[in-house]
Amino acid sequence: LLHQLRDVSCDQPTCTWCRTIHDPVSQLRRWFALIHNFRTSPTLPDGRPAQPAIVEAGFANKPLLALLPTGGGKSLCFQLPAINRYLRRGSLTIVISPLQSLMHDQVDNFRDKTRTQFAYALTGRLTPPERRATLDAVRSGEAGILYASPEQLRNSTFKKAITLREIGAWVFDEAHCLSKWGHDFRPDYLYAARFVRELQGGNAAPIVCVTATAKQEVRDEI
Repeated sequence: LLHQLRDVSCDQPTCTWCRTIHDPVSQLRRWFALIHNFRTSPTLPDGRPAQPAIVEAGFANKPLLALLPTGGGKSLCFQLPAINRYLRRGSLTIVISPLQSLMHDQVDNFRDKTRTQFAYALTGRLTPPERRATLDAVRSGEAGILYASPEQLRNSTFKKAITLREIGAWVFDEAHCLSKWGHDFRPDYLYAARFVRELQGGNAAPIVCVTATAKQEVRDEI
């Protein structure tokens, strides 16, 4: 019922909720005040600008693999749908990323641009009190986006915390790490798919993969 009421846009022109919450441009301007429109390049093979098309797919909770060049606005492509899921249902988007510094930078930039506090990173750089505070934010529903390394998936405390939440999406940032050359040096990437399947069974949230570059064989393996 909640899915039908809040996740599915109605066709009523007078419905303020749907006309606002389900409009990517409206939400872009609301949360990223300095950005007024999506980027017009790069484009998809059919000519559509890639960034808004990826965001629209995220709003519709579709699984996807997105390739955008460095500096092409990849983070926005999964952050804006994550905000939207959190607004609609209070669900948690989990972002698996290989680099601690990248995770903390993205959290800091996200908080600065959106003026919100619901993005968190769970890494080995945290002190025990900081880690406890982050997990408390996940349990209580304060966290809408959680960045974590693939190694965290083997941590029982992490697993217990996220089972208390509805997972809105699994995002693999730098998704080329899921391919052979990536998991050869980060074997926990091999475990990631099994973890999601065992945690959520056949009702797994959509999987979103984003990266700057991937040859066809890497895309096939992802």
